[in-house]
Amino acid sequence: MSARATETDSLALPTARVIGAGCVVAVFLALTVSGQLYLSMISHGHSFARLFSAELARWLYWPFVAPLVLRLGGRLIGPRGLERRQLSRAAGMGVALIGLHVFFSVPFVLYLRPLWPMRPDGDWFVVAESQLPTWIPTDLLLFVLLLLGGNAYAVFQRARRLELRESRLETELARAQLDALRLEIQPHFLFNTLNSIAALIRLRDNPAALKMLLGLSDLMRTTVDRPKDHLVPLAMEIEFLQRYVDLQQARFADRLKVEYRIGEECRAIPVPTFLLQPLVENAIRHGATPQAGACRIEIGARCDGSLLCLWVSDDGVGLASGFDLASHAGTGLTNAQSRLRQIYGPDATFVVKSGAPGKSGAPSGTMIEIAFPSAPSLEALQRPA
Repeated sequence: MSARATETDSLALPTARVIGAGCVVAVFLALTVSGQLYLSMISHGHSFARLFSAELARWLYWPFVAPLVLRLGGRLIGPRGLERRQLSRAAGMGVALIGLHVFFSVPFVLYLRPLWPMRPDGDWFVVAESQLPTWIPTDLLLFVLLLLGGNAYAVFQRARRLELRESRLETELARAQLDALRLEIQPHFLFNTLNSIAALIRLRDNPAALKMLLGLSDLMRTTVDRPKDHLVPLAMEIEFLQRYVDLQQARFADRLKVEYRIGEECRAIPVPTFLLQPLVENAIRHGATPQAGACRIEIGARCDGSLLCLWVSDDGVGLASGFDLASHAGTGLTNAQSRLRQIYGPDATFVVKSGAPGKSGAPSGTMIEIAFPSAPSLEALQRPA
């Protein structure tokens, strides 16, 4: 089922409540109109009961067709604006409902004769001709009001869904911040970093140890002080990532080389917070750690039309045979993929594949490619998880 169909189904109204409330309003209107008519022509000898019955029979039509009109009104304006097809349906339905109302109301007037004895006789056409100038404008006004009411109810429902989605995103953000505070995937990262600092102290390389310790403190402070929004500019994400990479380079020294290829036009584009750090950590863990030689990691971003494309590649040992993202991905990759799907829905892609061919012609290393819209639309945020 499509997102559009799901959204339309969710506009179902509590029919019994709508009809019940409509009947109460119909009784009130019948009392008001018949009371005014009776008082204005009290000297003519009309029966209040006849006047009230005729008015009630006429007004009670709308409560029973109101759910249908309200649902149609809920579909008039979608996330992309006015739905012309639904507008045409509304016009046709309005003509049909008003025509049916007139057709069925005239017999009640003929039977009840509310203006007797002033108008004791008459046929269907005479009554219709005398009442149409009043009924049609009133019915048209009621029909338009019901359409607007249905649309307002639909807007309220969409806003409520958006609020619920924002709440879920805030929960995911809190989880991501906690993971980042613990350095997301590997809790022993902090242990390894402190061991590296201790080793530098034993070697009496105090300036290097102090630099690494301050770098760790700065990284932890940045993690705590980051904005609580679930989207941040790419420039802010890269700045945080650079501090993380600086710590890793202090650990691996010349064995780790990191290059940034970030298009300037991409830096202001919002991205999910803490998106790139687990991807880079994954590249270091599976690229630099297992091999004795140097490992090169490339972090890139470019704009491709309305999409932002990000990638993290390494020239390490590469993917294991039979690698499958759904089955073999760790917590960091799974978390990143899940958050992208929640924010952007099917508009986001997340691919893990072997890197470009090396000197031997065989694939070398691993590449993670991500693409998603440059800005999440309202419809994307409304899409059910």
